[in-house]
Amino acid sequence: MHILKVLIVTTAIFSSGLSLAQTKIIVTHPEVQAPTFLDHGKPGQSIGDVRLWHFPAKANDGTNITTDWIMTTTGVVSDKGVEYRITSAVFSFDDGTKDQIVIQGVAKYSSSKATLDETTSTRRAITGGTGKFGGVGGWIETEHLTDGSWRHTLYIK
Repeated sequence: MHILKVLIVTTAIFSSGLSLAQTKIIVTHPEVQAPTFLDHGKPGQSIGDVRLWHFPAKANDGTNITTDWIMTTTGVVSDKGVEYRITSAVFSFDDGTKDQIVIQGVAKYSSSKATLDETTSTRRAITGGTGKFGGVGGWIETEHLTDGSWRHTLYIK
C-alpha cells in the first residue's frame, strides 16, 4: 500500500510539472534601435551603466504591444569581454494602460554589444502583471534571430 501511495504522489508531482505553462504568447519585433545609454560608474563599459528602449512589437494573435526595457550592467569580466546585465521590462498590450506583463532576470552579454548576440537566447522570469494578466507568473525565452529580429516566447501560468 505504501508503494502505491508513493507512485500516486510521484505521478501527480511529475504530471503537474508538465503543465506549468497554461498560456503561451509569442511576441515579435524587428531589430531595435540603439538604446539610450546612461554611462554611470566609471567612464566606458562599467557596472551601473543603464540602457533604455521603448519600441513596438506584435503578439502572435495580432495584438499591438509596447515594450519598455531597462537593462543595468551588474558585472563585468573584462578579460573575457563579458557583462552581466539585469533586465526589467514591461510588455504593455493594446493601449498599454491596463494589461501588462512584467519580466526580470540576468543574462550574459558581449561587452561590445548593447543586445544579445544574434542566434543567442536567454530566459527570464515573468514576475507579474496587471489587468487580465494580474497575478501571473512563468518565464520568457528571448531569442535574437539571425536576421536581427527578436522573438519573445512567454510561458504564462
